[in-house]
Amino acid sequence: MKHILHLFFAAAVLVTLFGCAGPKAASTPLEAPDQLKSEELKTTERFRKYNSIGIRAFSTEDVIFSSTNAEERPEMEAFAKTANQFLTKGFFGEMKENYYKKYGSVDSDDEAKEYDLIIEGKFTEFDRGNAAARFWGVGGLARVSVTGTMKETATGKVVAKFGDYKVAGSSGVGGSMSLLENCVDEIGGNLSDFLRDVY
Repeated sequence: MKHILHLFFAAAVLVTLFGCAGPKAASTPLEAPDQLKSEELKTTERFRKYNSIGIRAFSTEDVIFSSTNAEERPEMEAFAKTANQFLTKGFFGEMKENYYKKYGSVDSDDEAKEYDLIIEGKFTEFDRGNAAARFWGVGGLARVSVTGTMKETATGKVVAKFGDYKVAGSSGVGGSMSLLENCVDEIGGNLSDFLRDVY
């Protein structure tokens, strides 16, 4: 019984220290949190000044389809049309645990006015990798890359520029499309994690 109580006490301490830490103090200097592969902050103010965050659909215009032959291209073009569904899924999933009071998708300039900060971006690469290479453990990883900005609605000022990419398939299993979906989903989560850390 004493051993169980010690374990319970230790768990309670860990939750207190890490699970309920909350946002950093408003006076804490703003620094890039390293949640995305590239982060360029254009402000010194913490993002808690923004109550609401909107995200526009990322552009897929001129996206590069790597490791894709002519036969596979229609499948990749179809994926590009659905990629934003997985981006917002990952983003909204993480934002449920974030500090901001409101978040949502932005489909027009009128809707953008409802949010204090707007995330915009584009997909720059969809690399489906190679299933055979993944199976044999010699590469062939799927990869998704994005670039974008975070902009104040009131002023039009860009307060952050970012770039990110995710790779998947190191376990040697998984179809190309499902791996690409996972990559996009994780990038959406990374955007939320960035916002959490600069709050």
